[in-house]
Amino acid sequence: MDRQLVLIEVEDRDQDWRLDEETRQTGLRGVAAAREALRRSGRAA
Repeated sequence: MDRQLVLIEVEDRDQDWRLDEETRQTGLRGVAAAREALRRSGRAA
Protein backbone atom coordinates (compact mmCIF):
# COMPACT_ATOMS: atom_id res chain seq x y z
CA MET A 1 0.00 0.00 0.00
CA ASP A 2 2.22 2.78 -1.22
CA ARG A 3 -0.41 5.47 -0.71
CA GLN A 4 -1.47 4.49 2.81
CA LEU A 5 -0.97 7.25 5.38
CA VAL A 6 1.26 6.36 8.30
CA LEU A 7 0.13 7.37 11.76
CA ILE A 8 2.73 8.85 14.05
CA GLU A 9 2.92 8.90 17.82
CA VAL A 10 2.73 12.40 19.25
CA GLU A 11 4.24 13.12 22.63
CA ASP A 12 2.82 16.63 22.91
CA ARG A 13 -0.91 16.05 22.62
CA ASP A 14 -1.63 19.77 23.13
CA GLN A 15 -0.02 20.69 19.82
CA ASP A 16 -2.52 21.62 17.10
CA TRP A 17 -2.19 19.15 14.20
CA ARG A 18 -3.81 20.00 10.90
CA LEU A 19 -3.75 18.26 7.54
CA ASP A 20 -2.30 20.15 4.63
CA GLU A 21 -4.57 20.68 1.63
CA GLU A 22 -2.89 17.98 -0.50
CA THR A 23 -3.31 15.35 2.23
CA ARG A 24 -6.91 16.42 2.80
CA GLN A 25 -7.72 16.15 -0.91
CA THR A 26 -6.04 12.72 -1.10
CA GLY A 27 -8.23 11.53 1.78
CA LEU A 28 -11.39 12.92 0.21
CA ARG A 29 -10.59 11.19 -3.10
CA GLY A 30 -10.05 7.92 -1.23
CA VAL A 31 -13.39 8.20 0.55
CA ALA A 32 -15.13 9.04 -2.72
CA ALA A 33 -13.51 6.03 -4.41
CA ALA A 34 -14.57 3.74 -1.56
CA ARG A 35 -18.15 5.03 -1.73
CA GLU A 36 -18.22 4.51 -5.49
CA ALA A 37 -16.91 0.95 -5.11
CA LEU A 38 -19.63 0.23 -2.53
CA ARG A 39 -22.27 1.80 -4.79
CA ARG A 40 -21.17 -0.36 -7.71
CA SER A 41 -21.26 -3.47 -5.57
CA GLY A 42 -24.86 -2.73 -4.55
CA ARG A 43 -24.05 -1.91 -0.94
CA ALA A 44 -24.95 1.31 0.86
CA ALA A 45 -22.09 3.64 1.80
